[in-house]
Amino acid sequence: MAESSWLVVMTKPRMETEARVNLHRQGFEVYLPLWVDLRRRSNNWQKVQLPMFPRYLFVKPAHAEQSISPIRSTRGVSQLVRFGTKPARASDELIRGIRRLEAARNADGNQLKPFKPGDEVIVMDGPFKGVSAEVLSSDQQRVILLLQVLGQTQRLEFEAGICRAR
Repeated sequence: MAESSWLVVMTKPRMETEARVNLHRQGFEVYLPLWVDLRRRSNNWQKVQLPMFPRYLFVKPAHAEQSISPIRSTRGVSQLVRFGTKPARASDELIRGIRRLEAARNADGNQLKPFKPGDEVIVMDGPFKGVSAEVLSSDQQRVILLLQVLGQTQRLEFEAGICRAR
């Protein structure tokens, strides 16, 4: 096996972290790319870390003699990705590129917005409940919407947590 190649592992659904921990315990070098995203939680947007490639991670044997056969029976692992009979491989260069992308996205985590200008949203609470509107701008706490009120277009500010994408 080429020393500089990573193997691609498919995990069971939502078990990427468990597979990472168990593979690491067996002595493998494991890379699970994670990035920050916004998720709606109880009428609020919160930053969460999610797998960049859901159900996939990268594994590298610690030394040339380390067998890869225990990977497939590791708790949380579904299978070792293969092309025919050969395991799928990712080069060190590809992994470095993914790490750079992950770092750049996570460094900009404070700039994440739940909606982008032009999105159509529905107000889910308050006096405008059920009203559909266009997003003018947003940040993690507030969203400015263009609403038709009494025949005129109005710019109104709402908590981002009470709006849902249409």
